[in-house]
Amino acid sequence: MKQKIIVFLVFFSIFISSLYFGFPRLEKFSGVDEPYWSYDRVPKFWNAIKNMKWEKTHLCDKPGIVIAAISGIGLPFDNEDFNSIKKLQKIRYEKKTLGDIQRIENLYFHLRLPVFLFTLSMLPIFYFLIKKLLGQKIAIFSVIFIGLSPILLGISLIINSDAMLWILAGLSILSFFNFLKDGQKKFLILSGFLLGLSVINKFVANILFVYFFSIFLMEYFLYTYQKTEIDEYLKKSSVNYLILFGVAIVSAFLFFPATWEKIYILFKYTVGHPVFSSTWPIYVGIIAILALDLIIFKAKFSKIIFGFLAKHRKILIKTIAGIFLILIAIVFLHVYAKFNFFNIQEIIASPKGIGTGNLAQKYIGAILADTYSLIFSISPLVLFFLIFSVFFSLRKKNELDRKSITKFYILIFILIFYMGAAVNEVIATVRYQIMVYPLVFVLAAIGVSEFLEIKKIEKYVTSFFAIIAIFAILEGSLFFIKPNFLAYASEILPKNFIVNLKGMGEGSYEATQYLNQLPNAGNMVIWSDKGAVCERFVGKCFVDFKIETFLDNKLDYFIISTDRRSRTVKLSKEPKVINGIETTENVASYVNFEEMYQKKNVEFETIISNNPNNFVKVIKNNNIL
Repeated sequence: MKQKIIVFLVFFSIFISSLYFGFPRLEKFSGVDEPYWSYDRVPKFWNAIKNMKWEKTHLCDKPGIVIAAISGIGLPFDNEDFNSIKKLQKIRYEKKTLGDIQRIENLYFHLRLPVFLFTLSMLPIFYFLIKKLLGQKIAIFSVIFIGLSPILLGISLIINSDAMLWILAGLSILSFFNFLKDGQKKFLILSGFLLGLSVINKFVANILFVYFFSIFLMEYFLYTYQKTEIDEYLKKSSVNYLILFGVAIVSAFLFFPATWEKIYILFKYTVGHPVFSSTWPIYVGIIAILALDLIIFKAKFSKIIFGFLAKHRKILIKTIAGIFLILIAIVFLHVYAKFNFFNIQEIIASPKGIGTGNLAQKYIGAILADTYSLIFSISPLVLFFLIFSVFFSLRKKNELDRKSITKFYILIFILIFYMGAAVNEVIATVRYQIMVYPLVFVLAAIGVSEFLEIKKIEKYVTSFFAIIAIFAILEGSLFFIKPNFLAYASEILPKNFIVNLKGMGEGSYEATQYLNQLPNAGNMVIWSDKGAVCERFVGKCFVDFKIETFLDNKLDYFIISTDRRSRTVKLSKEPKVINGIETTENVASYVNFEEMYQKKNVEFETIISNNPNNFVKVIKNNNIL
């Protein structure tokens, strides 16, 4: 009864906390990328369903089916129909009335609310799967870390495919781990079902096809080798993998109506997606080699290889744990000792590319940048338990148990994800690696459990006290970062560093509020380095880099932000092309953006993440042009 009361209080406190911090943000926030969903993709999806035009549920390259379906639940509660939403989209950069602004805010509230509530409703599912896998104590701490994460709270408050990805992919992985533990087919089927939903929500989830296949192989030499012969295991695992694969494809087909008319779309967004282009040869090659060995040589070579791996499994686990700790150590040296092996800030400023240099330099730099984004976007307390958990793996001397194996699988996932991103020349910024977070929090929760089992600690610190202390510390982080949760940066990160240099529009709403309160705001003309400002501004707004924009319009204000600095300076210096001929003219000849971003005396400024170097500024055009 005592344990049930504690679990109830934990969930109740998380729900109250989430409502307190999250509910006001549903309406009062202007995000980048969201207009693609709010004005176009979500209404388009439900309009296609309503008119049974299945092909038109093909929304974009994400493909974003689950987020469109969940978010669209709020459409009937909004006063706007399909055509009126389109009209709101057209006036984004034009003059608007206060009534138009209110309509926009109402639309966002109704579209964001289902996503927010869906996220909260999934926390008990996380708890159930983690409890069955690792026990109640780890499940409680995992849910606390997940439920009080500023990053996961922030992503649940916007309309974006990543808002569903971490939930679907995280639950799919945890369900798969439960299948490996108990062999119950229901967990395998659930994992496949969630995998199917994951890939039609965002294509990056295709990495799980490779990951699950790899884990099936690892499970043998880590745990099953003493109970089953390799040939028997490979046959059984092949069937199980085909079940997982088949369920995923069927669920993707059933919930992606466009595939009902054009089946090639299903292939395009699952195993045929370009994200697989660099890994398919290896993936298929390993399957072919195992199949040939099993059929022709009766698994003779597999027995030798897997026997060797089983013999050295502890060394392998410690090696992977060591690699992860080394990555963290190098990042710490970069941040605190100023050992600039790589310019991590520069790397994360341009996530669609991994920089210059030889392949080793580029890949290592990308993986370090990914590690930096992860460890400094979680609470220092969580980071401590994460490092403790991984370090504890190095000291493990007893026979491997499910807890140790799960830690190893999570570390493998992180490294595979980072290497996959690097191979595809993408930097895994905070949002891009959102599916990593729930697993990292499970890993940290294991660390809490192991920490509390130390005899000297156990004597003075109970689990109940740890829950209260951890809850209070994480609540403090939420309080100090509000309302810009996705911009959270660790309290131990120096202020000359920024974690999320590709923000989601933090500070835009506050800048717009300031402008809208100025006299004659409706007749003003402004230029902003991101469209999120324009959406709620009552006057006319420009975001382009055409020279005519700056010369032909009397711009009253410039709105600039740290997370667009690199992009703005770069685009302002690009030469203008006239009739296909490149000229020497560019925007920088008329507007010195580099100087503008350094300007101290401004009309209004919003500081993001309590960091003076992370800002949104409103600057009056006093002879800037």
